[in-house]
Amino acid sequence: MPANQMHPKVLVVDDDPMVALRCEQALTENGYEVITAATGEEALDQLARQQFDAAVVDLVLPGVGGMEVVAAAREAYPQVVVVIITGYASLDSAIEAVRYGAFDYLRKPTDVGQLVETLERGLEGQRLLETNQRLLADLDEINRQMHISQATLKERVHKLQKRLTTLVELGHRLSEVHGPRAIMRQLLQTATDLAGAQSAVIFQKDFSLNELRPLAHVGQGASELSQESISLGSGVLGGAAQSTQRRVINDLLGDPQLSDDVLVYQGMRRVLLQPLVVADKVFGLIALFDDLNKPFSVEDQDLVAMLAVQTATILAATSTVGRRAKTPATDKPEAEEFVDLESLLGD
Repeated sequence: MPANQMHPKVLVVDDDPMVALRCEQALTENGYEVITAATGEEALDQLARQQFDAAVVDLVLPGVGGMEVVAAAREAYPQVVVVIITGYASLDSAIEAVRYGAFDYLRKPTDVGQLVETLERGLEGQRLLETNQRLLADLDEINRQMHISQATLKERVHKLQKRLTTLVELGHRLSEVHGPRAIMRQLLQTATDLAGAQSAVIFQKDFSLNELRPLAHVGQGASELSQESISLGSGVLGGAAQSTQRRVINDLLGDPQLSDDVLVYQGMRRVLLQPLVVADKVFGLIALFDDLNKPFSVEDQDLVAMLAVQTATILAATSTVGRRAKTPATDKPEAEEFVDLESLLGD
């Protein structure tokens, strides 16, 4: 008995009641579910109403002939195993039966033991064919996934090479520029390129006025924003500057709580906010804006965080220099104050 079929269903078609009964009894005893039909018309009706795993068909039937039944069975269920039985065997009829898709051809009087063995061989072969087809389909799927993986890997390698080239070029540019503000502009441009952002702004914390002031910007989308000071704690930008944790919002326009935020007024859709932190103290903020349908990935965020370390170090260093330059020597603790890089360092 085929391993994948506990009770295969067989259609027995024969106009001789005794032959049909002997076939039904033998097949039932061997675990088959049997449906009988005495005419070709009955057989066609059964084929229209239910699916069969195999069919035993008398070649000569009244009305609709056995070959027509075989053809109808194969058309309805291409995998069906058909065994022809007949008392009028000839070479021509055997050839015709094979042409119509019969698995085997048995003479009458039918040896029911041989019939059972023949059906089991046919069904076992069919099971193996189905297994092979399933394995081939699985192999095709594996190959498809491999091609997708290869394409994805190739794209990732290309992306990493591009980012590595960008970082190398940044190193060359930094060796050619002078002044903290010029260095920060290069860092901001590189952060924008690596993250695929459309625009970006670096803000510096003004501790005396309790606000953020823009130092540099990249992209037309941030040009208006770069002219505004942001109160600390106010809106998305002011809130981000009071935390040491980065923040990513990939749907500014879809959040009703942000409907009156300055970023929404500017038409920004996505924002990556990276605080500029040194010794757990926030000195400013890098804000990257993306108007495309591509959220900021974790990899984007990590690359921006790496560049933010250098930017934060510059802000912290210049703030310290500014305080020392403006505050006379005293034993009292120095008051924190905003250091305007525009006037202190120029370009």
